[in-house]
Amino acid sequence: MSISDLYYRVSSLLVHRFTANNTLGYGIHSPSLFYIVRFLVYDNNPFYCFSDIEKCRSRMLLDGSRIYVEDFGTGNSGERQVSRIASDSLMPREYSQLLFRLVNNVHPKVCVELGTNLGITTAYIAKAAGGESQVFTFEGSKSLISRAGENWKSLGCKNINVIEGNIDATLEPFLETVDSVDFALIDANHTYDATVRYFESLASKCTRKSFIVLDDIHYSREMGRAWAEIKKHAKTTATLDLYDVGIVFFDKQLQKKHYKLRYR
Repeated sequence: MSISDLYYRVSSLLVHRFTANNTLGYGIHSPSLFYIVRFLVYDNNPFYCFSDIEKCRSRMLLDGSRIYVEDFGTGNSGERQVSRIASDSLMPREYSQLLFRLVNNVHPKVCVELGTNLGITTAYIAKAAGGESQVFTFEGSKSLISRAGENWKSLGCKNINVIEGNIDATLEPFLETVDSVDFALIDANHTYDATVRYFESLASKCTRKSFIVLDDIHYSREMGRAWAEIKKHAKTTATLDLYDVGIVFFDKQLQKKHYKLRYR
């Protein structure tokens, strides 16, 4: 990470801490958005599957084996230790469990995840969506897909479909095969161009009940620019900025307003 991006992360975190609210939803006028913030974002109650998935995460954090990872986003392919991948790249437990609550609340039929990694977040999404839903997860690294598959098998996840290859080449053909996307997580190529392009492609298939979550929205200046652009998008209505992740809604009954929330 460049010094410029490091400075951006520190300064954006400070700005967020001083400008974000922690009202547990009070002050949000939309009843549906109030419910999401009050009872989903700020809920800490554990669900039945959390313990098993977190045990799986713990095994990855202790796994000293090395695998070859193809990285189409940065181009920095090479051997990496599984434990290092888990510690550096997996979505934190709090946000993975937030995704579970959000998805579990709506039971989407079609879920899309850009960036499988070791499959921990995928498992949360799959368990929340339920057996009648389908989760389509996109990953370019064969070794990560293999490790993720082992994790899903141990957790009994049977509604996950892997789309292997460079997302730049696989996303558009996939979207032509579905009528709509009910939920999507963008956690792949952390550049401005790729993030905005992925969002626009997914948004074209979103309905008013759909929502998209973006990870690492303040990871770098490029991601900060992408998040600012996405908030202005014609289809975007309300957004929630939790600093590490952003949540985008498309319901035209919601006022186009952007909320900053303290989460962790």
